[in-house]
Amino acid sequence: MANVQTVGVGLYLALAVIQAVSVTGVSGLSRRVNTLLGAVTAKDMRIEIANVRSLSGEVSGLEIGFHDFNRRLLPILFALFAVSIAYFGYCTVWQNLPARQDGMWFIFGFYLVLPTAIFAACSAIIWWQCRKVAKRVKDAETRIRRTLVGLP
Repeated sequence: MANVQTVGVGLYLALAVIQAVSVTGVSGLSRRVNTLLGAVTAKDMRIEIANVRSLSGEVSGLEIGFHDFNRRLLPILFALFAVSIAYFGYCTVWQNLPARQDGMWFIFGFYLVLPTAIFAACSAIIWWQCRKVAKRVKDAETRIRRTLVGLP
């Protein structure tokens, strides 16, 4: 069971990656929008300038929302990590005690299922929040590219 706990502690640490994923995703969208804004400004595409500025506002809204999401998530993850370390220490000190079936299910649930479920849920939230804006950015990129190249 110690192997499961060791992996579980690592999974709780890995949940901090969620913050990096959300920030990186928004940064990518922000860079794409800034590139579009530079292109439409250079070519003086007035209608597209308004569209790209609107997209910029939406990306900023996403960024603000993810900062709030990460601020709320971090203390929860830290508490779960602290509990996982404390319980790992407890199990290490009293390793001769039988785990029994309840203890085994707790270890599997707390160290494997819970962090995996948190990661899946957070990834789904991030995807759900970004999908509409990402689609609008992609559509704007296609329109602007076609206009810059001179395609109908």
